[in-house]
Amino acid sequence: MSYAPEVVGPGTADGSRAADEPLRVFAVFHLNLMFSSIEETRRPEVLERCYAPLFALASDLGLPLGFEASGLTLELLRELDPALLGRLRKLTTSGPCEFLGSGYAQLIGPLVPPSVNAANLRLGQDRVEALLGRRPGLGFVNEQAWSGGMVELYRDAGFDAVMMEWNNPARLRPDWDASWRFHPKRAVGPTGATLPVLWNDSVAFQKLQRLAHGDLEEDALVDWAAGFAAPGRC
Repeated sequence: MSYAPEVVGPGTADGSRAADEPLRVFAVFHLNLMFSSIEETRRPEVLERCYAPLFALASDLGLPLGFEASGLTLELLRELDPALLGRLRKLTTSGPCEFLGSGYAQLIGPLVPPSVNAANLRLGQDRVEALLGRRPGLGFVNEQAWSGGMVELYRDAGFDAVMMEWNNPARLRPDWDASWRFHPKRAVGPTGATLPVLWNDSVAFQKLQRLAHGDLEEDALVDWAAGFAAPGRC
């Protein structure tokens, strides 16, 4: 995976930002009822204790959160709580939230043939459109596992860009400029096909987990994030 040097993002027409703009923080929540640690009998509990409060938070406060779920998870949500699925649909079609696609199942892309990946992404897009009313333009890479061939697969499935973890790829590429993590880049596949990449941070989500479990104070998380603040950074 390589990247073009240009940086283009929200802001002015050419992607630049006001010099005094602080760090902009975006949050995307991964919804997965097929997670191996969740017993089938506890799925309703997950909906009650996790999904419902999260959707209410976004709705009550007008938070522009991102939500990502496999097509299978959406089917299970329809089966277990159709009203909750309706709330997700309203949040991601009428606002203020956005839905990210990831395929029908949570599979590890680089470990299966391209034809399986293509089918998984196509079926996932079909289910999201059927259940939420639109096909996502932004894809959340399954299991955050990447290979160069994924560029054409996501592009052919109708995605305009993908979201991928920064930390592990960057650790294996010491030649990368550390400032790239704060800006969109462009992945290049083996055939020369390209696709914009938005980065997420695995340390950030681990810290949020620790906060949720009472192992980290809120101020510590905020101070950690604020330490990255600089003009134009996301």
